[in-house]
Amino acid sequence: MDRLLEQPFLLRTPYGLAYVDERDGDRSVEGVLMSRVAPGAVARRTAMERLLCRVCSAPAGRTGAGVLWLLPFPPRDHRWDGWPEGAMTTEPPLCLRHSSPAGADIGNRAFFAAEAEVVGVRGTLHPAPRILASPVERMLRFGDPRMPWMVATHFVRQLRRLTPADEQGSTR
Repeated sequence: MDRLLEQPFLLRTPYGLAYVDERDGDRSVEGVLMSRVAPGAVARRTAMERLLCRVCSAPAGRTGAGVLWLLPFPPRDHRWDGWPEGAMTTEPPLCLRHSSPAGADIGNRAFFAAEAEVVGVRGTLHPAPRILASPVERMLRFGDPRMPWMVATHFVRQLRRLTPADEQGSTR
């Protein structure tokens, strides 16, 4: 086992990364090592796990169409055909109070998602032993064989069965 130079509290073991003093809450239910130092990581993680508003931590807005999410418009790129169905996000949902146009950034649109499955994590992927590479920011899906070398900062949810919020009436 050796310590990672840029993060002296992390160990590189034959099985993946671990904290020197690992404790309850350092890993997700899926066994992914979660960052202790990313700004707002614990609050964001809790909001994504419990579907709480990213602004005030109240329960996310819900209707019969699902949970309320704010998604950025996609770039003008053919790979985004079919947007927003299947969009992935690291941002927690919103409550109805914070979904008003004044609370939304330009270039975003509100949707209700009937399905919002946690499909992976985003964070720093460190190289496995004997691989000469630098750590990189990545999104990995659960089940990826590189997951033991990830220090996650965000959960990733894939949104499906989306309905634009304006088709559900006012979100206020």
